[in-house]
Amino acid sequence: MKLRVADVMMNELSRQGLKHVFMLSGGGIMYLMDALATSDLRHVCCHHEQAAAIAAQAYAMQCGGLGACLVTTGPGGANALTGCAAAYVDSTPLIFISGQVKTADFASLRKVRQFGAQENDIVSMARPVTKYAVRVDDPRQALFELQKALYIAAHGRRGPVWVDVPLDVQSAMVDVPTLPLFDPSREAGWCTDDMAAQLHPDVCVLDEGVAAVLHKLATCRRPLLYAGHGVAASGAEDLFRTLARRLGAPVAASWRGLGIMDGDDRLFFGSPGLQAPRYANMITQAADFLLVLGSRLDNMITAFSERNFARRAAKVVVDLDAAEMDKLDMPDVVRVRGDVRQFLERLLAALPEQPRQVSAEWREFCTGLRCRFPLLEEKQAAPLRGTDLYRLTAAVGRAASADDAVVVSSTSRCNTAGHLAFCYRQGQRPVSSMGMGSMGFALPSVVGAWFASGKKRVIMLEGDGSLQLNIQELQTIVYHGIDAKLFVFSNSGYAAIATMQDRNFDGRHVGSDAPSGVSMPSLQRIAGAYGLPYVRIEDDSQIEKGVQSAMQTKGPVLCEVLGDMAFDEIPKCISYVNTEGKRVSAALENPFPFLSESVVREIFERFDTTE
Repeated sequence: MKLRVADVMMNELSRQGLKHVFMLSGGGIMYLMDALATSDLRHVCCHHEQAAAIAAQAYAMQCGGLGACLVTTGPGGANALTGCAAAYVDSTPLIFISGQVKTADFASLRKVRQFGAQENDIVSMARPVTKYAVRVDDPRQALFELQKALYIAAHGRRGPVWVDVPLDVQSAMVDVPTLPLFDPSREAGWCTDDMAAQLHPDVCVLDEGVAAVLHKLATCRRPLLYAGHGVAASGAEDLFRTLARRLGAPVAASWRGLGIMDGDDRLFFGSPGLQAPRYANMITQAADFLLVLGSRLDNMITAFSERNFARRAAKVVVDLDAAEMDKLDMPDVVRVRGDVRQFLERLLAALPEQPRQVSAEWREFCTGLRCRFPLLEEKQAAPLRGTDLYRLTAAVGRAASADDAVVVSSTSRCNTAGHLAFCYRQGQRPVSSMGMGSMGFALPSVVGAWFASGKKRVIMLEGDGSLQLNIQELQTIVYHGIDAKLFVFSNSGYAAIATMQDRNFDGRHVGSDAPSGVSMPSLQRIAGAYGLPYVRIEDDSQIEKGVQSAMQTKGPVLCEVLGDMAFDEIPKCISYVNTEGKRVSAALENPFPFLSESVVREIFERFDTTE
């Protein structure tokens, strides 16, 4: 049976379980688009290639599987690179398929910069931010390369891959039964170290790690389990919850680990880090044993002070990526290279039938801190105009259901509020681009999350500045009738930049608000232009009514929430210049607004005097 390469590729995507492809049309993918139209796949058209890439990433984040993005040659591929880079640092499995000029038109044949229409060497540009990037010059190798790319994306530390397909390769007819197929057991030289650790686990390493954990659990007084994205990525959520229950151990999570435990679970104590509930940081700093599963412990978690992170605790860190563990400048760490699911299976099998339970004293200490330092009682530096973003986010969380998809801004105040103040239900994944922290991710993410969730309601929390960067995707939302509740915190500028300039440059603003060169349009007029219902919340007294109005509106709705540029994402470990003139971060256990030394001493001195 003979088919075009384009048809072979689309059929393979469908065969491997993909249902949607996010795209923007272009001449460089003419045959791939035609094949997509006649396949079992559904194409979702965005209004910018960056948005299509972000939507594909959100799709993968929401469903826990693979996302797909189709873009044309030249600017099409270049525009998609931001989404690709975000997927790379966030370990999100994506397949990018791009068009390319005919093989006979390659500039490299003539040693010039460009010869074919819109020609660009996208593979060289994509290679640093992908697990695998390849241009298919031989039509008979197209299926092999696609299968290889898909396998690499989904195994080991997951991430994006890129397959570039010239026009004449797309249209070439091939005899399908005779095409070479990718067989991971037979190929050599393609398997990275992180993939090998998952596919060919070193049971000795895993068992040594299990033994270390069992020893620590038998001797420690204050254990803390820490769930990173690797728990969900390996499909180990149930195993993790089983471990927590059997031990009765307190649990913390990274932002990508939220939803593994229910936010109201008595054992769950939030996400420690640079911006975090005060009690989450204190519990981390009080623990004497920390089991870290599937987290790279980046600077946002350690507050740029790895040696001080959980400084009273012996640590066991389990991760597929050895480099992420090797980078940690921490004392008393046992590093276990391996898949989190495989590790937890062996740990649970080795636990005694009735393991030593965590003491009631330790659990009461953790619960007491949570009651003593609730997030919503943190005091801003000065009275603010408008709406408290934390209270707004908490109200949205209360009005949400466990089935709702939740999209959180990837940057600044709304990013922090969406992870600190929203109470996630078990199984609910916050969709946000953590690593890049770029503006403009939320609206395209709504599109991807809606299709991935089976067209369930989507809640979005975004800032008015970030909204502008992909505002065209409002039309995609309207076109599909996406049931999206779009909460936009409107403070007429870039609060994070303004705060940075206030702290470091005596309030000299550049490009952060209207007087310094940046203005925002009327959101009510924007809603009208796109035919969206509009709700407005002006202050705290209107939160409950406004949230209910937005949530009960049928279909998409834009809810503008007026806020103050001075609203701060507290508690936070702000940096300061020490006596030696060096900028350092505040201690994790006492983030700003600072508690008195006597209060901090009263909380921690019991541990320092008995150890």
